[in-house]
Amino acid sequence: MVKMAIEVGGTFTDLIWIEGGVVHSHKVPSTPHDASIGVLDGLNAALEGDLSGLDRLFHGSTVATNAVIERKGCRTALLTTEGFKDLLELQRQLRPNVYAIACHKPEPLVPLNLSFEARERVDANGEIVTPLDEAALIETLDLLLEKEQPEALAICLLHAYRNPQHEQRVREVIAERAPDLPVVLSSDVLPTFREYERASTTTMAAYLVPLVGRYLERLETHLEAGSPGSNLFVMQSSGGVLPSSGSHGRGVEMLNSGPAAGVIGAVRMAEAIGDDNVITLDVGGTSADICLIANGAPEITSETEVDGLPVGLPSIDIANIGAGGGSLGWIDGGGMLQVGPRSAGARPGPACYGHGGTDPALTDALVQLGWIRPQRFLGGRMTLQPEKATEALTALGKSTDAPAAAMAQAMIDISVAHVSQGIRLVSVQRGHDPKGYAIYAYGGMGPMIGALAATELKVERVVVPPYPGLFSALGLLVADLKRIYRETNLMPVTDRVATDVRAAFNGVRAQAEAEFAEFGSKPGNIAFQYELEMRFKGQGYELLSDVDLDRLEREGKDYVLGLFKSTHETRYGAVAAMGEVEIVTLRLTASVATESDVMSSLTRPIDPTADPQPADTGEITFGGTQVPCSYYWRGDLVPGTEITGAAVIEEPTATTLVPPGWTATVDRTGALILTSEA
Repeated sequence: MVKMAIEVGGTFTDLIWIEGGVVHSHKVPSTPHDASIGVLDGLNAALEGDLSGLDRLFHGSTVATNAVIERKGCRTALLTTEGFKDLLELQRQLRPNVYAIACHKPEPLVPLNLSFEARERVDANGEIVTPLDEAALIETLDLLLEKEQPEALAICLLHAYRNPQHEQRVREVIAERAPDLPVVLSSDVLPTFREYERASTTTMAAYLVPLVGRYLERLETHLEAGSPGSNLFVMQSSGGVLPSSGSHGRGVEMLNSGPAAGVIGAVRMAEAIGDDNVITLDVGGTSADICLIANGAPEITSETEVDGLPVGLPSIDIANIGAGGGSLGWIDGGGMLQVGPRSAGARPGPACYGHGGTDPALTDALVQLGWIRPQRFLGGRMTLQPEKATEALTALGKSTDAPAAAMAQAMIDISVAHVSQGIRLVSVQRGHDPKGYAIYAYGGMGPMIGALAATELKVERVVVPPYPGLFSALGLLVADLKRIYRETNLMPVTDRVATDVRAAFNGVRAQAEAEFAEFGSKPGNIAFQYELEMRFKGQGYELLSDVDLDRLEREGKDYVLGLFKSTHETRYGAVAAMGEVEIVTLRLTASVATESDVMSSLTRPIDPTADPQPADTGEITFGGTQVPCSYYWRGDLVPGTEITGAAVIEEPTATTLVPPGWTATVDRTGALILTSEA
C-alpha cells in the first residue's frame, strides 16, 4: 500500500511517497487559480492514473492562506453582542509603524454593513446578565438573510468562552430558518478571552468554510473514486495532521500548514542526526520560512497573523520573509536595487523559464553565475534559457551601466542579507546565539544560499536533508495526529489550585478524547501534554509553562509558583518580586504518534571507502571571480562521501552550493552536512 504526501506551494506542488520501502518523488507546477487541479494532476501523474494502491494521503496546502491574503473567501457576516458591532473595525490601538503619520489598519474580512448585533449579555464569570432576546434575534436574522444573503455566519458573543449557551441557542435558531448556512461559533473555534482576537479568528474560520470545504470535497471525491477506503489527512499550523473530516469547517487551522510540515520534518531529521538546536531555512519560489528549534522542539505560539489579522490558534512560530527563487529584482525610486517581496510566481516565472517573464528573478541570477546549469534544472526535466536571464539582468542594470554578472551577484547578496536578517529575528532578537545552532536548509532554493547565510552569521554547520525541494511534503509523512486545545479559565494560584486545575483539564481532556474517538483513536493511544498560561495579576501578557499533574497534586500551590518563577527567569533573565499570580488559560495537546518508516527508508550504512568522482567540471562566478567547480549528482553519493568546495550538487528537486572553504559530507540518513573550514 502507498503512503503519499502532497504539499502545495506558491510555485510548485510537491509529491513524495513510500512504496515497498522505497521513497519516490514528483514535482509539478502549482495552479494558483484552483490548487486542486495541480494536486490531482500531480497525483495522477505520480501513480500513473492508478490510485487503487493508495492507502493514506497527507496534504498541506496554501489554499487557506492565499484566500485570506487575496480576499477570495466567501461573503461572511458577523453577529456580536449589542454594542460590539464595530469590533473588527476598531481592532487594537497598536500601530505597526509608530513613526507613520497616517496609520492604516488591515481591512477586516467582514465589512461593517455585514456586522449585526444580538441583545444579550454574559459577564466574565459566565453568569447571564441579560437573557437572549430571541424575538429581536429573529428579526435581525430575517433582515440579514433577505438583504445581505451571506454565505457563512460567524458568531462571537461577549464572554461566550465562559458560557456558550447563547451562542449555541443562536445556532439553533439559525438552523430553523437557514439550515444550509454554515455557522461558526467562537466558543467552538477559540474559547479564550481577548474579544478582538477571538472575533478575528472566528470570522476567518467562517470566511474559509465554503472554500476549504469544497476544496477538500473535490480531493475526497477523487480519492474515493480511485481508491475506496483510502484516508485523507490534512496538516494543521500547529504541526500535526488530522483527518479531513475534522477540517472541513476549520480551514483556519490549515493556515501556514506547508511551512509547519517542513519544521516537523526537520525535527525528525535532527533527531536522526543528533542535533538538538536547529534553525530551519525553507526557501521556496516565493518566500523564505524560518523557525528556531531549541532542545528538539519548535516553539508553539498562541497567536499569529495573516495579512495583519490576528489568528488566536496555536501554531508553530515561523517567521516569513519575501525572499525566494522567484523574487524579482527592481530599482526603487531612489535608484537602489531591491529584491522581493514581489515574485514571478509559477507563471510567468523567472525570465529564464521562457514563459514570457521579462523581470529578473533570483533564479536568473543563479543561472547567470553558473550555479544552476540550464540543462540540469529539475534533474534535466526542464531546460532553462540563460540568454533570457542575461537580457533581463542587463536591462535591470542599464541605469547604472552594470553588467549582468554584477547585477546577479548584487541580487544574491541582497537576498542573503534578507535571509540572514530573518534568522536574526528568530534567534538573536529572542536571546539565542545562532552560532550554537545548525541551519537546516531546504526548499528549492534553501540549499543554494544556506551556506552563504551561515557564513554571514558565523554558523559552522548547514544540513541539507534528502529531497530538499520536497522536504515539507516529507514532513507530512512523519507528523503525528495532533490537536491543541486552549480554554480561558481565570483562577488565582491559591491552596485550591491543584483541585481547580485538574478539574478544568479533565473537562478539556474529555472533549479531546471524544473528538479523537471520531478520528478512530482510542483514549489509551492518546498522549497528553498539559500547559498553563500564567501572569502576575494585572499584567496583559502570559507566560507558558509545562505542568506535571502528578507533581501538582503532591506539591500544590508551591509547585505552580515555582513553575512561573522558573519560566519568568528563563524568558527575562530575572525574577520579579513575587506578586499575586493567576492562571489565565489552560492548553492541552493531544497527539497520537505516527507509524512512519521514512527514516529507515532513507538510512544507509557509511561507506568508509567512498571516493566520489564528479559528473562534470567547469567554472562558476563566485565573489566576482571565476573559480573551478565540480558538479555532482546527489543520487550517486553514498554515505561517507566527502566533497570540497567549490562544488555544485544537483538532484531532481533542488541544487546545493558548496562554496569555496566549505566541505560537504553525506550522512547515513542521506543528508548533506556542510561545514565551514573557517
